[in-house]
Amino acid sequence: MKRRTRVSRMRSTEPTVLSHQKLLLIGGILLLAVLLLLYFIFFTNLFRGNDHLLALDITENTIVCTADGSSIYYLEGSTLHRLNSAGNTIWTSKYSSGKMNLQVGRQIICLYNEDTATILDQEKTPLFNIPASDFKIEQVTCGKNTLAMLCGMQNSTSKFLRIFNSAGVEIDRIEISNTSFLDFGFFGESDNFWYMTLDTSGAEPISRITTTMPTQQKITGLYEIYGQLVSNVNFLNSNVYVSTTSSLIAYDTFGEIFYEKMIYGSKLADSLTVKDDLILAYVPQTEISNGSSTLRLLSANGLDTLVLLPSGVEHVALSEKYVYCFTKDVIYLYNYNGQYEKSIELDFSISSFSKLYNGLILLRSEGNTYLFFLS
Repeated sequence: MKRRTRVSRMRSTEPTVLSHQKLLLIGGILLLAVLLLLYFIFFTNLFRGNDHLLALDITENTIVCTADGSSIYYLEGSTLHRLNSAGNTIWTSKYSSGKMNLQVGRQIICLYNEDTATILDQEKTPLFNIPASDFKIEQVTCGKNTLAMLCGMQNSTSKFLRIFNSAGVEIDRIEISNTSFLDFGFFGESDNFWYMTLDTSGAEPISRITTTMPTQQKITGLYEIYGQLVSNVNFLNSNVYVSTTSSLIAYDTFGEIFYEKMIYGSKLADSLTVKDDLILAYVPQTEISNGSSTLRLLSANGLDTLVLLPSGVEHVALSEKYVYCFTKDVIYLYNYNGQYEKSIELDFSISSFSKLYNGLILLRSEGNTYLFFLS
């Protein structure tokens, strides 16, 4: 009897062991499912909606800026907000000043109006102020850690470019007179500077592009284009690519032309620098939304591709993989061989389109604002 009782007890433990194994298996499966869910939430864009679309809770007229796509800044009223690329708030900072404009660089932020400017670092620490003076601020652009202001003065037809470093020192000042001022900006990793003017005093117009090194107050290049208007200037390393009314012209550091393509009747829709290549997308000068039209892709490395666009396309944006063509509510994607890849349908109608940075587009629709991340 003792022997039978012992055997019976040993057998009775078998279902309990199996039950524990099943529980461990089920628990392991549940844990794996939770880990996969967390992975998709935090490390992919699966729950962002249509192709990296992210809604921003801001008003229609809010200024939105970014320097490199990793942080997004917006100025709503007198409050400045900094978000990460997932739309989460990093910090906010309130200012007592009246209506301000916003520009950002990789390491500096500028809040300004016609009279004054306040410059901050990325952690909202004040760096310096530019007080009211005879100069009236018209436009601001930021480099990595350098600031350039286009200013005018009362009773003067001249324009002045004032360039400041992150310590608030005015390292260069350029007076522009007797010509029309067109554009300016920074390029390269060392905050080199360029500006463009138009001289119409002679028999034919002359567009001049001047490159400088502000830290040394030194002109490094001068490019003159006769008889043509310049719409866009792009830089690739030390070379300058100029889009004119009829041609895409590339100059080397000595001012010599080494590349030229006829683009008559076209305008630049977008450009993208990828490693050691510059890609440019041209569309017809007329409104491309009126019907089917052709998009032309050119690059420094020899790309020359035509893409037949569907009707209704109003905007174009380039990513490393695709050419994005935006209609009011559908986005068509093409590869760089001109082949159609896919389309994305939006559940809203685009009323406003602007490129914030390579791979990042700001869309607005009936009071709503969205970030659209290109892949």
